[in-house]
Amino acid sequence: MRKYEATFIFRSEEDTYARGKQLIDKEFSGADVKVLKEDDWGVRQLAYPVKKESKGHYLYFDIEVEPDKILEMEKNFRLSSDVLKYLFVRNINK
Repeated sequence: MRKYEATFIFRSEEDTYARGKQLIDKEFSGADVKVLKEDDWGVRQLAYPVKKESKGHYLYFDIEVEPDKILEMEKNFRLSSDVLKYLFVRNINK
């Protein structure tokens, strides 16, 4: 298993954030992701509009997962209308 940092940006509405959080929990449990740290950064102003949104609710994770599972999860996050942006970065320092 490798360590990754995962950051998600959801639409700023609370119900949209809740649905997005449920999607992440479902995907992480299905891919046997071990969550090391979870941090809710709250609603922030975006640097540029994304899908006609100027604000987004940020959620950050430190995780451990097999590399091939990342591609499967990305496909499902890409199809979700609640997720504005997501990013997985391999963490080589930890």
